[in-house]
Amino acid sequence: MDKLLVLWFFLVPQALAKTCNRREMYLTEDKSGICQTEALGNAWTSLSKPACFAACMSDYPDTCRSMVYNEVNHSCIPGGTSFAKIDRIQTSIPKPNSNDKLFYAKMTVPACNTSSGFALYEQCGTSVCLYLSTYATKFAEAVQKCRDMNSTLFIANTLARFSLFWYVSLKNLRQDTFLSLTDIVTEGQFVWGNGEPLSKTLNNIIWAPSQPDNSYYGGEHCVQATHAKWPGHFGVNDIPCTFQSYFICERNM
Repeated sequence: MDKLLVLWFFLVPQALAKTCNRREMYLTEDKSGICQTEALGNAWTSLSKPACFAACMSDYPDTCRSMVYNEVNHSCIPGGTSFAKIDRIQTSIPKPNSNDKLFYAKMTVPACNTSSGFALYEQCGTSVCLYLSTYATKFAEAVQKCRDMNSTLFIANTLARFSLFWYVSLKNLRQDTFLSLTDIVTEGQFVWGNGEPLSKTLNNIIWAPSQPDNSYYGGEHCVQATHAKWPGHFGVNDIPCTFQSYFICERNM
């Protein structure tokens, strides 16, 4: 019997018990071709998609969020949280022009109070309740506007959340957009609005070339996606917090 089928019948219930209180466990195939993930381990052979995901959940109960499966050669690769395509990540799966297909587990959809212009936005299984500003303002005023609506300036502190921010900013807002990321307290040490430091993973991929440079009289302490100046170019830029940008608020309720 396939080793993975054994895992499916005997080990997966334990893995699911550990995770069901945190997310819904059903798979969606990425037919758009815009989603990707990072491999959690090496490929193995599995007879079916259910068996592939069962083994992923068994071996990686806390981090398995997706899988890449090849229905031709039955190759199975366990994956983490999926995110919209970021070309700078060279280790992402599935590989272009292959028969591999990405299947992701949708994260639990948050409750979304749609008053004041909030709405649900979904990207590659991650759903967030967001308000997209209709005007540009200074960073401090953007933070306060979000607070006034019982929300926070969007914190894009994971690959999934950053890719969602980028796509919403680029394709929905189509404007220069603040992130909840600053080095106001200590120059060069960027932190999110919740005090969490910018991770090494994100630091290596989110910046536009030669950024951050703190070039405006040493006073660039806020960060924006600069769509107006660099249309079509991936990467964010540090700017003075007194400059004006559009913004995105997140409501967790």
